[in-house]
Amino acid sequence: MEKHLLALYQYKNQRIPQSQLAAHIGLSQKQLSRNLACWQSEGILDYVSGKGRSRYTVITWHVDIEESYYRQIKLLLNKGYLEDALPYLSWSWSTLTHQKLLTKSNKLLGFTKTPQNEDKLTITKRHSLLSTRPFEVLEAKNASVLMSVFDTLFKVKEDQTVEYHLAHHYECHEQAIDIYLRPHVKFHDGSYLSSVDVKRSLEHARSHQHTADLLEQITRIELIDELALRIHLNKCPQIVALLSHLSLAIYKETEGRHIGTGPYFIKRDNQYTTILKRFNDYYGHAAFIDEIELVYIPEVRKPVIGDSDEPMTTLTKNIGFYYMCQHPDSTLTSNQKQYIKAILKNEYHLTVDRQAPKILGNSNYLKQKEILRPAFDEPIRIDCIEINDAGRQAFDTIFSRHQIAYELINHTFDDSIGGTIQLCGDYYFFGEYLDIPETLAYHHFIFGSSSSIHRLMSQYSWFNLVKSFYQMIPYNSWDRLNRLIDRKLDQHAILYPLYIVEDSITFARSLHGVSLNQYGFINFNQIWRKKSD
Repeated sequence: MEKHLLALYQYKNQRIPQSQLAAHIGLSQKQLSRNLACWQSEGILDYVSGKGRSRYTVITWHVDIEESYYRQIKLLLNKGYLEDALPYLSWSWSTLTHQKLLTKSNKLLGFTKTPQNEDKLTITKRHSLLSTRPFEVLEAKNASVLMSVFDTLFKVKEDQTVEYHLAHHYECHEQAIDIYLRPHVKFHDGSYLSSVDVKRSLEHARSHQHTADLLEQITRIELIDELALRIHLNKCPQIVALLSHLSLAIYKETEGRHIGTGPYFIKRDNQYTTILKRFNDYYGHAAFIDEIELVYIPEVRKPVIGDSDEPMTTLTKNIGFYYMCQHPDSTLTSNQKQYIKAILKNEYHLTVDRQAPKILGNSNYLKQKEILRPAFDEPIRIDCIEINDAGRQAFDTIFSRHQIAYELINHTFDDSIGGTIQLCGDYYFFGEYLDIPETLAYHHFIFGSSSSIHRLMSQYSWFNLVKSFYQMIPYNSWDRLNRLIDRKLDQHAILYPLYIVEDSITFARSLHGVSLNQYGFINFNQIWRKKSD
């Protein structure tokens, strides 16, 4: 099967200049000419070249390429070879054929048995893993998978209590913390966790651009013995909370693979599928399901867990928010900024039929006062990350109603993750998850170097001074400081939410323990299946 041949077949009834045809199917004109000659020699088609201005390439097809390819993919799916069929699902099919393929693919989801007679659960997911190294985790759905593979030293819960993971005890000194590790904890390669592994992980994180700011108060890390280490600090009352962040999970690198100590290990990972295998030597509660296969189908936005032919139920949870962040170089006046904030906060969530805006869980924003419309001589410019049609329509509806010219500058998600994005608008519009605990997550959202808004926030003159306040007060007082900052940012129209994001999963009723984690995806190691009577 040839990807470009199928793409070409989609234009079988259209008259298009050869230069445009080549661009549409992802080839140069020279490559297209060479391929056309080859396909003609194989008896697939005949063509008359359309090179030159206002001339069209005329193709006569002797083979129904789409039907031929569809039969081949259908055969793979009928035999249960979903992984082999996945690369072809993103090819250029007609809408009807593509839907038929997706429907057949969905039939292979749910519970099956591996060749070793083990339970296997296959789930759809929109995006493949961007990285398997904890400190490179910048995207929530990526994090939701890796939290089943890697463990942190601690977990700080919403009530500020500490839950021990790889560590079983700690002692705080004036400028240091001693951490004692659980004995007999195994990595996925069978080696035992030691203080050397923890030091190496934290040292890597200290030098990495995404996590260096989390550990900037650490001056050095000292090994006490095989299962204990001392972390020396300038002043860091929140160090235990920081060490509960997934990006600071403990890992080791073996033969190019990144391995952890979690309930699952990565058996296979590529652009089409990730397979998680239960780690039988996990130190905690063992996972119930032997194997989890995540298949990446970009068009599938909502995962279905289990056999879709069974009775299903849906679980929904508020997991994040979309926001507007003001660019510090914006030339808008204070009145213009306040007016933009007022109309967007009052109207955007209603336009997209979402919940009223909120960032922190218990925030109570002051009711927006009615503001006289100032003059707008220039269009409002808004940087967006892959904004969808509903988002565009909402901005169009609101700004048209208030007779304000505007421009949306769309950027790719990859550019936003890679840090290559150039923000040049008056505002930045994007979505954010605040993972648990919210207290730490908000601090990282506002001040973290890997945050989506860091490049804007760090340009404000008050940024470093306010950030330093967090080093001066105990972690259990951060919540009050967060709410003060959140209120001030909103009052000055620097950062404010537009609507709450809900996520949902649909799953078979025979599955138990299904829950959405803080990243809006499934906690794999809690799922178990009730056998039918």
